[in-house]
Amino acid sequence: MLAARRLELLRSNRLPSLDGLRALAALMVVVGHAGKVLQVGRHLPFGSGVIDVWGPVGVTVFFVLSGFLITRLLVQDHRESATIHLRAFYVRRAFRILPAYWVYIAAIAVMAHGHLVLASPSGFTRSLTFTTDYLNPHSWVMSHSWSLSVEEQFYLVWPILLMAAGEKRARPVAQWLIVIAPLLRVFTFYATPGLRPSITAMFHLRADALMIGSWAALESLRPDSRVLAFLRRPGVALGGALYCLLLAAVVRRLQPVQVAFGYTIEAAAACSVLLWAVENPRTLAGRLLNWAPLVRLGVVSYSLYLWQQLWLSHEAVTAAWMVPLLICGAVLCAELSYRFVELPMLRFRQSCEPGVPVTAP
Repeated sequence: MLAARRLELLRSNRLPSLDGLRALAALMVVVGHAGKVLQVGRHLPFGSGVIDVWGPVGVTVFFVLSGFLITRLLVQDHRESATIHLRAFYVRRAFRILPAYWVYIAAIAVMAHGHLVLASPSGFTRSLTFTTDYLNPHSWVMSHSWSLSVEEQFYLVWPILLMAAGEKRARPVAQWLIVIAPLLRVFTFYATPGLRPSITAMFHLRADALMIGSWAALESLRPDSRVLAFLRRPGVALGGALYCLLLAAVVRRLQPVQVAFGYTIEAAAACSVLLWAVENPRTLAGRLLNWAPLVRLGVVSYSLYLWQQLWLSHEAVTAAWMVPLLICGAVLCAELSYRFVELPMLRFRQSCEPGVPVTAP
């Protein structure tokens, strides 16, 4: 019965709780950056040290969600047609990612021309070519594009690997990549100390988060998976949530530990929460994740991630009373971006590809 339900979920267009989890990940980024804004020029009590790491932890959650969702869609495509339609996949990703991103970058270009924000031509080049995970744009308002660069490089590499390896062999491929990424991080940490600040951003050093999500999607095809059964346990998922919200703040301050184990544990914790949430939408927590306002926030989470960077700059002292207004500004821009950029592009994509829901991820 449970196995049949899991396969049904795999085939469905929408997963329960997914938008709620996206919303929570976006809120972690927003609250984390708001916390950093408040820290500029102030001494805040203990506890701010927990909140200020929510931003990067939220990005890890996004990576796990992306790995799980993208692999699920690729497997679904392969099962329906015995192949993976790479061209169609890349076109869908382009419609999903590029329009809202280009609008944001264009807005930044206008403001940079008016000397309202700091951004250089090289920064724009690096942001538009999705290479900021390796090449720093040297601009706060474009620095968050490193995570989009990681995602885009994942989109380029993983579908080809999955198609070449096939469903059965792709699972051990993902497992090996989960093991290799921490080893590469440790090597980079000790062999090239100058690159230590960049370890958190480089695609090949953060691939384990994406691969944990991808592995979970592939492992879901096995109805008797003991590992997934363990990760789905309520107590394990609760522990995962507590790790992401609290314990990650401690581990992230122990740099050698974070490099060797922390990033991977963080992603595994997020994966546990994801697996439990997808299968338990009728519980109290599940109903919260599927609560209409939270779902709506999840729907606009991509645009919110883009625009919060502009509003929550911690390069100067900001009055505390302004921070809630800045968050409202980011949410408003996200809503406008979704309504007038993302949604029209999704509708246009649907007109070119009948049968694809407008809200397709």
